[in-house]
Amino acid sequence: MTGQGTRRTLKQMSNERATTYRLVLRGELGEQFAFLFAGMRMTREDGTTVLTGPVTDQAQLAGLIDRTQELGLELVSVGPDEPVVDAPTLP
Repeated sequence: MTGQGTRRTLKQMSNERATTYRLVLRGELGEQFAFLFAGMRMTREDGTTVLTGPVTDQAQLAGLIDRTQELGLELVSVGPDEPVVDAPTLP
């Protein structure tokens, strides 16, 4: 017997195993490109476009990288988006 509380959708299960990644691209992409990177948050910072969002496996990450290359965009960096940790203050 499956209760309502124990049901999880495939999307929920895949997001539980996802790692948040950050891809930095040279140039500031317009909002018209957002649909090409569905599921990723797109922000523009100082002449770059930053894509941040959940990536469930290497195949999905490779697909995102391939998409940037197909568009002729320069990939500046890619990696897991680690939380910012404040540096300890010295006494």
